[in-house]
Amino acid sequence: MSDPDWLKLELQSDGIMLVMMHNAPVNALDPSRLVDLETLFSKLADDTATKAVVLASDLKVFSAGLNLKKAQHYDLAAQKAIVDGFHKTFLEIFAFPKPFIVAVEGAAIAGGFFPVICSDYRVAGPRASFGLAEVRVGVGMPTGLMEIIRSMLSPNDLRLILQNGSALQVDAAIQAGIVDELVQAGGALDQALKIARDYAQIPPKAYETVKHQIRADTIAILKSEVEKSASSDCDPWFTEETATAMANMIG
Repeated sequence: MSDPDWLKLELQSDGIMLVMMHNAPVNALDPSRLVDLETLFSKLADDTATKAVVLASDLKVFSAGLNLKKAQHYDLAAQKAIVDGFHKTFLEIFAFPKPFIVAVEGAAIAGGFFPVICSDYRVAGPRASFGLAEVRVGVGMPTGLMEIIRSMLSPNDLRLILQNGSALQVDAAIQAGIVDELVQAGGALDQALKIARDYAQIPPKAYETVKHQIRADTIAILKSEVEKSASSDCDPWFTEETATAMANMIG
């Protein structure tokens, strides 16, 4: 299976597909890289050799999300492209029918937080951090993405994470249910692979059925957002505050 240059694929002998992100310096996302992720997970869903997927980064950062240096100059068409990309990509990942495990050793922020919260099991090292910084860069949460995090986090944790926009350190992320397991520094990937091997032993049709039963309502909303965008013009994602807020965040 071919892969984009920044996504390194390694199929383990036990059917675990390891996907390593490497888009230096911070695995920033843009519309083209979102398409890469969407396409990859679509292929892996149909790949009979892949029993489970582990996603990790070989950089210090898991993913810092949207490339703010580019995004602060987005026109309306580019805003639509990135929101559409978020919805399509994270619909594909959230609805992925096989076990999906993440190993996080660094920051997973904003758009980079969503592969984590879409996953089935999250292993983190002590220097991992997690946040949704949208409010600090002057934007609201796209509707479909809001439904993903609403389905995964409590209202009180949503308040703390979304309204403040600051990152949670790993201990707080465990309390919020974002992280399932804390390991020693450098140990997240090995443990994620171990967990994936265990998940891969579950009967796959039963796993797909139960996962869909849990996530079906949110998947339906995401599909609706994708269909709505395809059939109509979208409202601007940015406001008059956004460019300045993004510039301030960049520093």
